[in-house]
Amino acid sequence: MPHDVVGELTEQGNAALASCDWSTARECFERAREVRETPEVLDGLGRAVYWQGEYQHALHLRERAYAGYRRRDDRRSAGLVAVQVAQLYGLISGNAAAVDGWLGHARRMLADGGDCVERGWLELFLGCVTSDPAERERRTRSAAAAGRRLRSPDLEFDALGYLGLARLEAGAVDEGMRLMDEAVAAVASGLVGDAWAAGEIYCTLFHGCEMVLDVRRAEQWMRAVDAYVERTGELPISAICRMHYGGLLMAAGRWDEADHELTEALRIYRNTSWGTRFEPLLRLADLRVRQGRFDEAERLMDGFEDHGSAAGPRARLLLVQGEPRLARSVVDRALGDGCWLSTAPMVALRVEVALACDAVDEARADADDLARLAADTDSTWLRGLAALSQARVMLAAADDPAKAQVELEGALAAFAESGLPFELATARLDLAALLVDTTPEVARSHARYAADGFLRLGARREADVAAHLLRRLGEPTRKAPRPDGVLTERQNDVLRLLAEGLSNTEIARRLVISPRTAEHHVGNILSALGLRSRAEAAAYLLRHPQQD
Repeated sequence: MPHDVVGELTEQGNAALASCDWSTARECFERAREVRETPEVLDGLGRAVYWQGEYQHALHLRERAYAGYRRRDDRRSAGLVAVQVAQLYGLISGNAAAVDGWLGHARRMLADGGDCVERGWLELFLGCVTSDPAERERRTRSAAAAGRRLRSPDLEFDALGYLGLARLEAGAVDEGMRLMDEAVAAVASGLVGDAWAAGEIYCTLFHGCEMVLDVRRAEQWMRAVDAYVERTGELPISAICRMHYGGLLMAAGRWDEADHELTEALRIYRNTSWGTRFEPLLRLADLRVRQGRFDEAERLMDGFEDHGSAAGPRARLLLVQGEPRLARSVVDRALGDGCWLSTAPMVALRVEVALACDAVDEARADADDLARLAADTDSTWLRGLAALSQARVMLAAADDPAKAQVELEGALAAFAESGLPFELATARLDLAALLVDTTPEVARSHARYAADGFLRLGARREADVAAHLLRRLGEPTRKAPRPDGVLTERQNDVLRLLAEGLSNTEIARRLVISPRTAEHHVGNILSALGLRSRAEAAAYLLRHPQQD
């Protein structure tokens, strides 16, 4: 009977979806649809074409599946599809009105559904979209508990990843990262069977790593992400992971690699209709501001100036352009109430902006908030950020310079331990400026280290400021921030491995980076040194042992 054929093909299609065989799944559901169009067939076909990159087609099919489930009065299935359609609208087009509309359908369908997995997925998505951190933690914790109670590992561990992110935002860094590691391990072990849930887990991990600047953890899991993308073909997930990874590399001072990863994320996004494609664009704009490439930064932000993610690079650019009051309005609009781990960098920027506007009392209030958050948070990086902000307020208010020096020295130690070279050089420069009149020899040492740090990074404006201070202290400096032949620390690592005769794949394995990133480094090294081959690179290292 036709009905039996449809049922058999639907089962085969669902099995193919579970094994990430999207072509077979699509074929099964399309054959079933020719016999009889059921909500299950439309739903399965919609999921299959989504994984093949046909996002608008997927939305259309799943909207029709919802209508079919609802006509049948299958409220739980209709509610689950409504949740997933809301997710797709948020990610594919960024259509907030459509997200709200479909969440309304989901709530209505699941209002009387009792304790069920579908209700758990609704709770999780509501936790993801709320702007209230306390509500986010409450809802994600409830969803994780529902997943355990109802024996749904997909729901349990997806929610656990988001709960980890919520705990990070609350300042519980060690706990939050442990929760996300647990969720990712569940994917690796096969406990999480749904590809969508697995992708979300990877995204939360990399988001969390970027939030707390944990580059090493991100690198350790990147291979698992690459394997997932290879298995599923999920290009947007790859773009999201690489976007967060690029942000991490920027913080770690590996700016060439950050440029590569963010550019790669943009390339992937351009092949989709993904609604969040502006995120890597704005991270790249932030990198350009730090590099002193201000015209490029402005071009990258064109059309996105009022987006929340643009607030940081735009405010920094306005500061450079001598517009501190405009910068202040940008930061104020971007920041909500309270000081959280996720907003700490923006709060620190507001301290800097307020001081540029001579609003010392307001800067002090923000610096005190950062200090309180740092005291409650197991984050070395945040302690450094809070100490730097406190010192700057003290100096602006003409408070005890000895206390400001203690804060700056604490910031130095924290940034050095966290592996944040830009922040480290910034703190050194502030400390050098403080000590110019009292201990010029110590000031000269800090200024020299700061200048060298900015030169290695390619931070042009800051390198010029450090050079000016060194000239004031009677020491000659380099004229160019990144002359040809000056390599970053990571490029020197690659150069040494090149000299050992390692291939790009072997270099990638040794440094825990992707082969494409290794290839990118090799090309940049040859270009920077004016070399034509790997053999010439090895010979260069022999002639210049200071690179070793």
